[in-house]
Amino acid sequence: MNLCSIFQVYYIQGDNMRAKSEKRLLAETIRREQGLSYNEISALTGISKSTLSSWLKAISLTPEQEARLQERLRANQATFAARALPINRERHRRAREQAYQAGVNLASKLPDDPCVDELALAMLYLGDGSKTGGAVRLGSVNPKILKYFIWALKHLYHIEVQRLTCRLHLIGTVRDREEQLIQWWMNQLGLPRENFRRASFDSRSQVRRVTNDYHGVCVVTYSDI
Repeated sequence: MNLCSIFQVYYIQGDNMRAKSEKRLLAETIRREQGLSYNEISALTGISKSTLSSWLKAISLTPEQEARLQERLRANQATFAARALPINRERHRRAREQAYQAGVNLASKLPDDPCVDELALAMLYLGDGSKTGGAVRLGSVNPKILKYFIWALKHLYHIEVQRLTCRLHLIGTVRDREEQLIQWWMNQLGLPRENFRRASFDSRSQVRRVTNDYHGVCVVTYSDI
């Protein structure tokens, strides 16, 4: 390499170092004087966030600047959540619809055999059931699951319906709607009021408002004692 080339290399490297120093100085000034976030500084300067993190980590912000950053963060999170909510709801709706349709397709291929119902009942019990002494119980927010549970017990084991008991588990906010919710479950399960016990309320719940489709958890118990 000749002398001219060497000087040219040093000249280019010097320009790069000066440019880098100027960018760093600019980023440090913005961070120190305006207290902007790495995202905001990156948008203004074109410097990557990883580089900014390395350059600016030693710069302390004032309490006021920290407070502003936290406020912006909360506002951004609220905006993101508001935008994401309908998207996630639609994604979950589609997933439920696909799972339901897959279940319908599978069920249509199953033979009409008591063994199939016994297997389905066993799967329900393993998922959400329990047994204490001579009582077996299943809880769910879905009345269709409990309706099948009751039907399977009657169809397979010829149980006495009067031995079935139902208890709602509700949040304290809906205490004044107990009878209304019991009536809803009565209609869904096709059981008389005599099969329902007083509801249980969770006083620990911090929920203050519920949607119109809230009906709590219903636990159906069959006791042969």
